[in-house]
Amino acid sequence: VAGYIRQFPEFEVKIIDCKFERLNFDDTLKRVLKFNPDIVGLGAFTNEIKPAAYLARLIKEQMPETVIVAGGVHLTAIPERTLDEFPEFDIGVVGEGEVTFYELCYALKYKKSLSEINGLVFRDEGKNIVTSPRERVLDQDSVPFPAWDLLPSAQKYVVMSLRGCPFNCIFCMNPNGRVVRTRSIDSVIEELKLISNNYDTKEIMFGDELFSVDMERTKLLLNEMIKHGLHKKLRWWIQTHVRFVDKEMCHLMKKAGCVKMGLGIETGDEEKLKNTGKGTTMDMIVKARQAAKEANLFVETYFIIGQPDETLASMKKTMDLAVKMNPDLPIFGIMSPYPGTEIARMAANGEAGYKLVTTDWNEYNKQIGGALEFASLSRKQIEIMQVKAYTDVFLKNHRYLDFLKFLWHYRVGAFTVFKKMLGLKPKNE
Repeated sequence: VAGYIRQFPEFEVKIIDCKFERLNFDDTLKRVLKFNPDIVGLGAFTNEIKPAAYLARLIKEQMPETVIVAGGVHLTAIPERTLDEFPEFDIGVVGEGEVTFYELCYALKYKKSLSEINGLVFRDEGKNIVTSPRERVLDQDSVPFPAWDLLPSAQKYVVMSLRGCPFNCIFCMNPNGRVVRTRSIDSVIEELKLISNNYDTKEIMFGDELFSVDMERTKLLLNEMIKHGLHKKLRWWIQTHVRFVDKEMCHLMKKAGCVKMGLGIETGDEEKLKNTGKGTTMDMIVKARQAAKEANLFVETYFIIGQPDETLASMKKTMDLAVKMNPDLPIFGIMSPYPGTEIARMAANGEAGYKLVTTDWNEYNKQIGGALEFASLSRKQIEIMQVKAYTDVFLKNHRYLDFLKFLWHYRVGAFTVFKKMLGLKPKNE
């Protein structure tokens, strides 16, 4: 968004990455006050929306005339409800923000009507008004590179070579739509070279929903990365779909500098797998894991415990599959009813064995959250199975040292899970 809006000389822009710099609310507020902006934009996922609103309130108390604009996946899923729930936000940007936020800033600066801008939610005479949807940016090369120079240098950067995912998973809001829109290979290479030449960069994460969804384009990109010597400068990792992985792809990714591949597996129950909307089969999963293994490619896998009408038997199938796959890093999340998803609809209606416990957005976290209960299983049973899943993968594959390293690396989250299992609430509750 900053990269787009600074093309226009009438606007001065600054970015504060609070999480990266480990800033608390007071330190962040001081930075904002020093810049003295007319407009503040805040992006937030669901489990971040309450802290974002709290920061907005702090800014409003000191700078009541400042316009606070919220954006991100949560607001995009439930725009009117978000403004109702959080009066601290004056306006919301729905969907992709680059063009919309620029047009909003222009309208506020020159006193134009907001109702003519697509992709907004705002209050008008006490009512929340949602304007027409913003068309997605089809030509991704028309979007400038992120304004990396406005942020502190980092060892890790996120680069997106495409937006969109063609699948319709029931647990995903799919904020970038089902039409995959790719950047040109030249554009991606140029950004990678810019980052590697100008910053203290050790690692790139490709933020694409499905990095290899266009397999022929992906192979061209990988070959260009090798041609330009980027495989010698950058370590990088991706997330993709088992449908778009084969032996040739894995070997080429490894050659081009890939150090990790993330695969969404979700469940080991074949019937439940069919109902996820993911379009995968057990055969695809097994072949993808084997291809990665033959290429000596580090594999991270994502499973979700708490599928619709989940049972102990179906969870055991998931755990058995995870043990069989023996990923380098297994991740077991618990189903969370994120706004805008089919799971959220089911939970709200009490379907598929779900009971919505809370709409406290702080609880909408796949690892340690507690937004859902399950008809046939207690929350504690689910959390015990989550812990058992981790232990089974490591211990049944005799990876004792890996297990100790895993526990140490994720010690904060593990401690939180154990406290929840014991019925102890965090201090801030």
